[in-house]
Amino acid sequence: MPDLAHALLPQGPFLAPFLFAAGVFGIRYLLLAGIAFLAWYARRRDGKLQRAMPRGGQIRREIAYSAMAVLIFGLINGAIFGYGIAPHTQLYWDIAQYGWAYFWLSIPLMILAHDAYFYWTHRLMHTRALFRIFHGVHHLSTNPTPWTAYAFHPFESVIEALGVVLIIFIMPSHPWAFLIFQTISTAINVYGHLGYELYPRNWPQHGLGRWINTSVAHNAHHDKARHNFGFYFLFWDRWMGTLDPSYEAKYRQSFAVGLRS
Repeated sequence: MPDLAHALLPQGPFLAPFLFAAGVFGIRYLLLAGIAFLAWYARRRDGKLQRAMPRGGQIRREIAYSAMAVLIFGLINGAIFGYGIAPHTQLYWDIAQYGWAYFWLSIPLMILAHDAYFYWTHRLMHTRALFRIFHGVHHLSTNPTPWTAYAFHPFESVIEALGVVLIIFIMPSHPWAFLIFQTISTAINVYGHLGYELYPRNWPQHGLGRWINTSVAHNAHHDKARHNFGFYFLFWDRWMGTLDPSYEAKYRQSFAVGLRS
């Protein structure tokens, strides 16, 4: 038993990477979700996609599950460094090793890789066998708020974290580029759950806009849980036929609602 206990203990630094990652994830979540909540919900701005404002119980639940998610993200980071996994990744520390051009190119590549992972795991978690176990907690928020962004069941938190971890195994990743990517990811996550649309009126008809995910699309996903599984983009939804057929009509209607408010 002592040998087993020793084998299970981390042999490298665990606490510092855990605290660092949990701190970064937690502070970033509180700042981005908190600013969005104050700017749109505390001021009760017009144009909300669903008229009802969230109840206090929903907000408390979302923050509680998000706190657990932050801890799980931190634990996984601690495990990567504490159990000798980091040397087997493609993390690199010297920007000159791949150059500045790759440093900046790697960020959109991370986003593309993460979008593909998210779409397919998201669809998988919507199957009848897995939905209640993994994804049901997130969908308790049928009228999402910025705090919904990290409101995952612990099992789903692991799935979400592994999608980010996968990136450092499949492509050279500098920690600063990785931090920028994750900050963009969190900002888009908060926007997707904002409950307000920020893009212009004709965005879905725009040559670029038709491929970009919107708050309208993800809000409809939370409302009905049938379509719109993408994160950053609508590529996979359009290619796989999972985009809500009424998406563009709902987008137009969101502006009509805003004008009536």
